[in-house]
Amino acid sequence: MAASRKLVVGAALAVCLLATSLTVIVRYKYLRKEGGMVTHYNKLIASSRHLLQKQPVPQLDNQVADSRCDCTGKALVFADAIPKHEKEDVLKRKKIELLKYRKRTESTRETLLFANGSVPLSYPTQGVTVVPEGVIEIPGLEVVDNSENKEYQVQLNTSHYGVLDVTETLSEVQVDGRRTTCLVMRSSSLVVLNRQLRIVVYVNTVYDIDARDLVHFSYLDYQATFPIRIWVRKSPRLYDPGKDNDINNKVTIITKTFLRYPSVKALLNSIRMFYPKIRIVVADDTRPVEDLQAENIDHYVMPFGAGWFSGRNLALSQVTTPYFLWVDDDYVFVNDTKLEKFVEVLDNTNMDLVSGRVGNRILMYSKMSIIPGGEQGDCLFQDHDYFGRVPGYPHCYLTPKVTNFFMGRTDEVRAVGFDPTYSRFGHTAFFVDAMGRLRMAACEGVRIDHKRVQTKEYTKFRQGGGVSGNYRNMIMRRTYFKDNIHCWIRP
Repeated sequence: MAASRKLVVGAALAVCLLATSLTVIVRYKYLRKEGGMVTHYNKLIASSRHLLQKQPVPQLDNQVADSRCDCTGKALVFADAIPKHEKEDVLKRKKIELLKYRKRTESTRETLLFANGSVPLSYPTQGVTVVPEGVIEIPGLEVVDNSENKEYQVQLNTSHYGVLDVTETLSEVQVDGRRTTCLVMRSSSLVVLNRQLRIVVYVNTVYDIDARDLVHFSYLDYQATFPIRIWVRKSPRLYDPGKDNDINNKVTIITKTFLRYPSVKALLNSIRMFYPKIRIVVADDTRPVEDLQAENIDHYVMPFGAGWFSGRNLALSQVTTPYFLWVDDDYVFVNDTKLEKFVEVLDNTNMDLVSGRVGNRILMYSKMSIIPGGEQGDCLFQDHDYFGRVPGYPHCYLTPKVTNFFMGRTDEVRAVGFDPTYSRFGHTAFFVDAMGRLRMAACEGVRIDHKRVQTKEYTKFRQGGGVSGNYRNMIMRRTYFKDNIHCWIRP
């Protein structure tokens, strides 16, 4: 019996050593032992150190294409903007960049895990978080086994970002593999073994700002897997609204103008009628320049024809309030332009951007999604619908795409930004970039008027003038490559 027990122990150690040899083991510096291992780990939690290691990233399988991603029907095919003799090379380059992107973002993706109901193991399913170089006790580890055995053995393995240890070794428990990626513990008492499991710690040794390590927990022929998140604590970005919560301290109005000074001046005058003290930022790439600078109006002059989205970026970069309102330069404030209603929704929900109605048009919203496609790319699917209503605000409809009259959280929208490639026209491009990054809603009850003005010179630039090459083809190629979208389907 003793010989067979040694054989089992030896086999477990061999498996553990094999797993350790196949995994990059990262050694980390320990402080001197002062007052036992508990004191040791308390100090280590406060200031542990490790050597940065680059982890190999496995090849990623191709995604399964959705049958709804069919570009053969009524769809705008972005790849059609690429000449035939270039298509193969462009597709090859796109595949390489897509693989780089997936490797770069792999550590933050969720892993599909299954929990077998017959496994006699207790373990955390989620919520275990550790900071880089940090140490954390893994809560909830336990073996639930009513059978009597001469010896009980468990094994824990990590995958990429850390090692395992215990704060102390209890009597009657043998612990092997401390400070490695493979920890084996055995005891003749299940009660004592479970006490030992309560003081197992995970030590992060590979730096990342947001990644997930997988811990594999084994007992007999049973195995469970659970994630540990490595996450950097972020400082909040708070804005002081002042004692009276004045809207002038919370909202900045921004716009971009080009060759339409009468329109933008009408806009500024209408704003002053309803919000005389609110700050306005105007980005302007017109020539010749007319000075718009005034009290609480900041006029930023750009190179001639610098572009639509470039101006948006410039205007947004100058906002110092928590919220901003975007308006086109040919809009006009009216009695129904109640910005306080937008502020109320943003103040009391997790929405990042809310919009209203423009002119006499109905409220605009779209149900938009990206459907997995084949090697050419995915499909952008858009329909006139919404995903539901904002809790507590039934007049606000959840949607990923709205009209060009919206109020947003400055920091969140600035993090998405506006692609300056879209210099002449572009609307959907921003909302494609914002998908999965911003929560949006279109709300009834707030309206702005639209005094459409398009001169001959303005129209020439709006249709792509001043840009070398075919502007429409250029932005189609951009969408095909940057967003990996093959076509746009609108039933």
